Amino acid sequence: MKVKFNKFERVAGFFVLGAIGLFFMSMVGVAVKQGWFDTKVSYTTKFKAAEGLHAGAVVQIAGLRAGSVDQVDLMDDDMIMVKFSVLEKFTTRIKTDSQAQLIRPFVIGERALEITVGSNEASRLEPGGLMRGHDTVDLMTMLSGRNLGESLATMSDMMTNLKTLAEAFLDKDRTQNMIRMFDRIDPLLKNLNTMSVEVIKLSRQATKDENMGHVMAELATTTRELNALIPMINQKAPKMGEDIEKLVSNLAVLTDQFKVFIPALAEVGPDLPHASRRAVQALDEAVVLLKAMQKSFFLRGNVEDVKEEEEKARRLPASTK
Repeated sequence: MKVKFNKFERVAGFFVLGAIGLFFMSMVGVAVKQGWFDTKVSYTTKFKAAEGLHAGAVVQIAGLRAGSVDQVDLMDDDMIMVKFSVLEKFTTRIKTDSQAQLIRPFVIGERALEITVGSNEASRLEPGGLMRGHDTVDLMTMLSGRNLGESLATMSDMMTNLKTLAEAFLDKDRTQNMIRMFDRIDPLLKNLNTMSVEVIKLSRQATKDENMGHVMAELATTTRELNALIPMINQKAPKMGEDIEKLVSNLAVLTDQFKVFIPALAEVGPDLPHASRRAVQALDEAVVLLKAMQKSFFLRGNVEDVKEEEEKARRLPASTK
């Protein structure tokens, strides 16, 4: 049985077929525009953390869509390995010094993989090569549950410490001590300023007319002289040691003798002033006696002869003696 379509059915069929054709043509256009039929080159990179990154995420180069993320895996070393594909036309700008970093095109939204353009001097990165990853932090990452929880824990500890500090300052004496400390800061700063001025003056005096240079030169000369003298001291050191040993022995003997002499001296100590006066009086009497004997008849001539000889001896030059 042959099916026949009327005029309206045939028109409707043409519209349906046209719509289906347009749909397929639009799909092909979108695929071509998205680069689904273009050749792609794969690369890998590593990050310490890749929150918000997933397979299918956009790969950008200089803000242009250049590919997509193929796979995100956690490695044994706790690093995140990201495998991504880039359209072949962008591979000429991917060099060995290019870096991969995670960004958000807007403040909020999914993260994308941004590839920096390499320098002209660097060589091209081979397909499948490992690109250096650069970890970045954005606002949403900072406000993520994990980071925010750690920050809140830190803030809680900080508030506990501030509470302890505030409780310590509730003591009136501590508050007054703190006020006195601030009052003493100004005189301290003035003293430090005065000290710095004096140090500057001292340094100017030290550097004036190259005084410091002269001092260092003299110090170098002294050092050379000491270097020449030290070997001689080392040669004489054994003999010096023997002499010092003898000196110490003699001092020990002398100390022992003083131990015997000092008690006897302490016994006669009170009589020493009287004995000294008596000795001086005896010397005076002896002088008077000798002068009286010189005036006697028997010794007068001999005394005069002795005086004349002493006078002549004083007048003669020292070389003729």
